[in-house]
Amino acid sequence: MTRIAGIFAWLMFTTAVAGAIQIAPECKQMKDPIGCTCAVQNGGVVKMRPGGGVRWVSKLNGNAATNEAFVRCNMRVRGHG
Repeated sequence: MTRIAGIFAWLMFTTAVAGAIQIAPECKQMKDPIGCTCAVQNGGVVKMRPGGGVRWVSKLNGNAATNEAFVRCNMRVRGHG
């Protein structure tokens, strides 16, 4: 019974987190739709991988500082800030 309660609590938590942000259409099939949405909403992009498939990036210049808005979005939506 405890295991079922734990699974139920986890499902309720993930549903609440996902409900706190509207997932971007291009991010719905991603492994991390929340991170992808935060990236897209704050200057990141979804792009094709060289070998096929897609990925999202939160910053376009590899040497640029981390996008603060992207980090704040992730913290807010995931409940860490």
